[in-house]
Formats: sequence, C-alpha cells, structure tokens
Amino acid sequence: MHVHELISMIEATASPRWSASWDRGGVQVAAGKQRVGKLAVGLDPAPELIDQALAWGADFILVHHPLALKPELPARQNGYHHVLGALLRHDAWLYAAHTSLDVQPRGPVRWLAGELGLKNVSVLEETGRRLGRWFRVLGPEGRIEQIAQELEGRPGVEVYALGARVLEVVAAPGSDFEVYGAISGVEDATLRVVSHELDLPKEVLGFGFVGDMPDPTPWEVFYEVLKRLLDAPPKALAGIVPENVSRVACCPGSGASLLGRVAKVGAQVYVTGDLKYHDAQAARELGYLVVDVGHFALEERMMRVFSEELRRKLTHGAVEVAFFPGIDFLSSPS
Repeated sequence: MHVHELISMIEATASPRWSASWDRGGVQVAAGKQRVGKLAVGLDPAPELIDQALAWGADFILVHHPLALKPELPARQNGYHHVLGALLRHDAWLYAAHTSLDVQPRGPVRWLAGELGLKNVSVLEETGRRLGRWFRVLGPEGRIEQIAQELEGRPGVEVYALGARVLEVVAAPGSDFEVYGAISGVEDATLRVVSHELDLPKEVLGFGFVGDMPDPTPWEVFYEVLKRLLDAPPKALAGIVPENVSRVACCPGSGASLLGRVAKVGAQVYVTGDLKYHDAQAARELGYLVVDVGHFALEERMMRVFSEELRRKLTHGAVEVAFFPGIDFLSSPS
C-alpha cells in the first residue's frame, strides 16, 4: 500500500483538522520509502516500543502521543535522540494520532462506553461539529458506474445515479472519506467532482464522554467490572463513593480540566487519569467520585482497539498490522 493511502485511512478516523491548537500530531518522521508492508501500532514512541517495532520490520509506526510537543535538535543522547536515529536508520515512518483521535465520538476513544453498555452517550467538552457532505461526480459512463458500485453499501453513504454520466452522493458526518477513497481509486483525469457541506446532519466532536448505565449498578459491582476491563485496580479514588452508579463520565488520559463539566452532567462516577491533590479536593466538593486509572490504561486499550480496526480495513493482506504493548511508567509497586 502507498504510504499516503495508509495515512488517509488513519485520518479517516483521526482527522488532523480537529486536533487541538497546541498539539503536534501527524507525521513525526518521514521516510524515503513510499510503500508500506508492515504497520506497527502502540501508545508511546518510547525507545523500547520503537526498537521492537523496527525489529519486527515495521515500515510505518502509528502511536498516540507525539514524539515531542516542542521538537528540538537531537543535540544530546536521550530517548528522543535514540528514536530519531533508529527511525532514520531503518527508513521508517512515525505518525502520531493524538487529539485528532481523542475528540472522535465514534472512534476507539470510547471503547469503555461500549464495554459498559452506556446509553445516550454525549461529548463532555465540545470542540467542533462535523457536517455531512454532498457530492456531484461527472465523468465517462464506465467510470461513473465503477464509482457507484464501489460506494454501494458503504456505511453512511447514499448513492443516486442521475443518468450514466452523473452521480450524486450524500455522506453522513465522518463518512466523506469513503467517497474520496472511491473517487481517488478511479484513475481518470476527465472526472469532475463538486462538493459542499450540508447544514444537517451534524456530529458533535470533543473531549470526554458521558452516558447512562443500562441499569443502576451498586458501586461494588461497578468497581469490580472496571477492574476487570482495565486488568488492574484503579490507582486512586477521590470524592464521594455513590451507593449506585447510573451515570458515568470518562476522559482518557488527563481529564482534570473537565471536573466542572462532569458536575454539570450529573455523573456519579468520573473515570480519568493523572489526578492531583487539589483535583481530588475539588471532586469531593463537587459531590461525585473520581476514579483515577492513570494516564496509561484507557489509552493503551484505545490504541489496541484502533489497531484492530485498521487490521479489519486491511484484510486484503496488503499491509500486516501488529500492536505493540507499551509500558505504564507510573505503575503502582507490587
């Protein structure tokens, strides 16, 4: 697969358009090779993970966290220097899908909502709204028919043939990449494409989510379910332990900045990471329980889910996909 096709597939789920202004996601290290045969996926561009992926033969490494939020010269021997050197020696790509992935409500960031069976799920902090898109494609009869067949049955896409040479397509929010992919797959310079955003439907994007449990669940039961899903007990609890849990909020990674929003949406439990002393104090005053699972656990599983999603899309075998487990650098002592 050409590297730009793979990047387009990644960005179909995690579009850089929606990244936070302070983020430094996207291509971290470019390589000379343009074909990808092996894709490695992991959480952090740590030296250990990069070395394992390159030893496996990865041409392209996809991670969540950027190599550096403030890129610098490799002027001293450290992890940053090691990773840059290893990637350049092996002529391998490094790409980070960071906040571009965090804000996608239908993406792998919400894996916990699916596991808990949450209903009425919505975004905690809105950062943007993605709209549907209308397309009109004009071209030779055979090419238009080929595009229509390619798009038929694709999720979120409606296809309308207006004669043999004109096709109209309506794509739901986040499904426009299906149309772009079908069009780019047809090599014909005579194709003409016109498109514009629709007023409706809209999809809210943003950090964190909140939803309702299928049934009110005793705290002790909820806690055991959470431990099982995370393969480890939470690192800390702060606030007021509820008798029953009926509404749950979550923000993978560091979610202390959303404490006030959680109080407004009526959640009894907020699952996040990197809780500090004064954050814990605030949670108690706000009247709910914060479950600090650390920065690692939710996002590690998120990237595993993303790797599985990409593997399904690449079932034709052109690219082999492997997930490389990371290291919880703040793991509790045993």
